[in-house]
Amino acid sequence: MKNIVGIVQARTGSTRLPNKVIKKIGKKTVLETLLCRIEKVDLINRLIVATTTKKEDDIIEIISLKNGFNVFRGSEENVLDRYYKTAKEYNAEIIVRITADNPLTDSDLMQDIVNYLLNNNCDYVSSKEVILGTGSEVFTFEALEDAWLNSKEKFQKEHVTPYIRENDKKFKVAYVNPVEVLKREDIRLTIDTPEDLKLYSELYNYLGDLSLVSINTIINFMDSNPEIKRINQHVKQRYYKQ
Repeated sequence: MKNIVGIVQARTGSTRLPNKVIKKIGKKTVLETLLCRIEKVDLINRLIVATTTKKEDDIIEIISLKNGFNVFRGSEENVLDRYYKTAKEYNAEIIVRITADNPLTDSDLMQDIVNYLLNNNCDYVSSKEVILGTGSEVFTFEALEDAWLNSKEKFQKEHVTPYIRENDKKFKVAYVNPVEVLKREDIRLTIDTPEDLKLYSELYNYLGDLSLVSINTIINFMDSNPEIKRINQHVKQRYYKQ
C-alpha cells in the first residue's frame, strides 16, 4: 500500500482576512474544523500541517499539536518548496493537497480522487466544476519532485501544482467528474473575506459543529435559506496570474 500523506497548507498571513485560519467557527478554529473533517478519510495514512517559519505562525503549530497533528515548517512564499520538503520528511508516495481556508473540503470527493489516481496510474488528479472550497488535489511524489526541480515562475512556486497541470504531455493528468450536488456555481464555501466568515458563522448557528455536518446537509440548508447563500455570493474569487 502506498504511503498517502495529506498536507494542509496553513498560515496566518492574508490580505483580505488576516488570521483567517485561526478565526473561530463556534468553538473550533477554521483549521480545527478542517482537520476534524479530513482525519476521517481512511485512505490518508498521515495528516501533516505545513506552515511557515514566521513567528506569527507559531499559533498554527500550537493548535495543530494540541489536536494531535504533526507540523512541518518551511518557506512562506515558496509553497511548492514547503510541500516538497514536507513530503520528503514524511516519506510520502502520494500527496493530498489541502488548504486550511477550505474547512468544508469534501472527504468523499477526496477519497474518489485518491482512488482514481491509484487505479489509473495517474501523476495528478483533481476535480473540476465543484463548489469553491470543497475540492482537493492528489499527486505523486515523483510529479511533485519534478515540479520542485523545474518550476521557475513565482506563481508556480506559490500555487504548487501549475507546472504539473501545464505539462499534461509529461504527466498523466486527470479530472474526476464530481457528483451533481457539488456542481454549484452559486455557492461559495472557501474563506477569504469577512463575508465568507460571516456565512460560516450563520451555518454554525443553525447546524452546529460543521466538522460533523455533511456537504449535502449544508447545501440543502443553503437552498432552503437563500438569504444565507447570498451573504458572500458577490465576492469575487482571486486567481493567480501567469
